[in-house]
Amino acid sequence: IVSIVTPPGLHAEMACAAMEAGKHVLLEKPVALDMESAKRIRETQARTGKVITVNHMIRYNPIIRTLADIGQSGNLGKLRHVTVNNYAQDEGLAQTHWFWNRDVSGGIFIEHGVHFFDIVNALAGETANEVFGSATHRNDVQQDRVAALVKYDNGLIANYYHAFSGPGLFEKTTIQLAYDLARVEIEGWMPLKGKVDAMVNTASLEQLSELPGWSVTATQSLTETSDDSRPEGWGEEEPTTETARAVRCNGVEFDVQQRVMANFELPQTKGQVYGLCVQEILQDVIMKIENPAHNLTITLEDAVAALDTAVKASR
Repeated sequence: IVSIVTPPGLHAEMACAAMEAGKHVLLEKPVALDMESAKRIRETQARTGKVITVNHMIRYNPIIRTLADIGQSGNLGKLRHVTVNNYAQDEGLAQTHWFWNRDVSGGIFIEHGVHFFDIVNALAGETANEVFGSATHRNDVQQDRVAALVKYDNGLIANYYHAFSGPGLFEKTTIQLAYDLARVEIEGWMPLKGKVDAMVNTASLEQLSELPGWSVTATQSLTETSDDSRPEGWGEEEPTTETARAVRCNGVEFDVQQRVMANFELPQTKGQVYGLCVQEILQDVIMKIENPAHNLTITLEDAVAALDTAVKASR
């Protein structure tokens, strides 16, 4: 196995050379700088038959894995909106650093933002079909703040904001997920903890309780909870206690019993979680090499899909 951890501008050339030499590849994200280079990698993999995956290791994070399973089950309804806010430090990124050279790095969305496009793809199971991007430049060299609005094929809308323009003490990443029946906030570019506010039934509560470090902070019976979203006298009356378990939103009726507020948190440090995710991706590659029928958690197509969104957002 050849592990390629160079700046992105070298990824396609080196990955193709490694596969042509008969080696399997673990490639640092992004898969490439542009879609043409990604196409070369796909063609080389198809011709050589070598195993290749891209280091979108956050998919292996237990928090992301659990939320992806919940999303696929539909027990919280559909994921309707995502907001990613990533305030990153730039104290270690001098103006001469290759990160700022878009011919080498691809820019913030391609070098860094692909992680979050891939996370949302994993959580939603949808494909981006409309992408709008914007950016600001500190000077002629440093494009340090970027934003994107992405619409997905099943109606999900996601907002992404990345800024490499602050002190390390203010570095913070949050991912907010709005499902039909839940609001979830995740903290950390490598997710470490978060909180949930959800209307649940037995099945969805059981799934949510599988989040690492699950700790319920409050519960409310829906038959005893009033909806104060509208002033008195506006619209229809509140449902009676006999019908209060039926919650309607987005034209769909859901059967739920209670509202649950909870926290979740991994017990390890950021470095430990990162290391465990890298171990899992290596194990995944080895299993694929030993058993071609094994399904990789991160396929080459997954990485190309994230790159495609990043490229469109960078225009």
